[in-house]
Amino acid sequence: MTQTDSVAVVTGSARNIGRATAIKLGELGFNVVVHTNNDAQNLQQTADLVRQTGVQCATVVGSLDNPDTVIALDHSCKTLGHCRVLVNNASVRKTKPFLEMTLEEWRQVFRINSDAQFMCTQQFLPDMLDSKWGRVICLGGLSAHTGAQERAAVVSSKSSVPGLVRALAVEFAGSGVTFNCVVPGHIDTHRTAETGARLKHPSFDGKNVPYGQPSDIAAIIGMLVGPDSGFITGQTIHINGGAFLP
Repeated sequence: MTQTDSVAVVTGSARNIGRATAIKLGELGFNVVVHTNNDAQNLQQTADLVRQTGVQCATVVGSLDNPDTVIALDHSCKTLGHCRVLVNNASVRKTKPFLEMTLEEWRQVFRINSDAQFMCTQQFLPDMLDSKWGRVICLGGLSAHTGAQERAAVVSSKSSVPGLVRALAVEFAGSGVTFNCVVPGHIDTHRTAETGARLKHPSFDGKNVPYGQPSDIAAIIGMLVGPDSGFITGQTIHINGGAFLP
């Protein structure tokens, strides 16, 4: 692996954890492809910050429930080099009472939180396998481990993520590609109520459990993509300041 043509793809990277992760990967020498569903203005700011680290950066705008967006990510990646790191960060956090949720709303959450992780991983994994080196990081969700009110689709879809990384870790053991799930705790991010602003989980007491920063999650991802992380695979790693102790 040479860093000059090594690319990291980070979905959902216009703001917050995705942005911090893209910058961290740029600092580590990876060219970066950043992505957003529809926040092109903030995505451009992310790209500018990544380029300040001295690497190249490409942008892709589009919903990951559309396979064409995944193909666009792949095309952008190939303009910069070869995919060596994939961070499946994009997600939705729809809040709605279970008895009021329609099947289409349920499926929409799964299309982003679960199906998109499948599609992106399947798209970029062959290049990693060819090079015998790669890192796939999937972002889980704390509510998948604690439960949460009016978030049945989110909890269910995010519960699939640890299973995916365990399955792939076993299927591709010894390939040089690792698969891990990072579960952020309560992170000080900018979100709307629809996307999960300051949602409280049963495990959380705001008086004694602090909010973390996006950089706290990016630092762990940076460690997992490093050259000394090759024996870490199939793991679910909680970064939460003590909000949840598995």
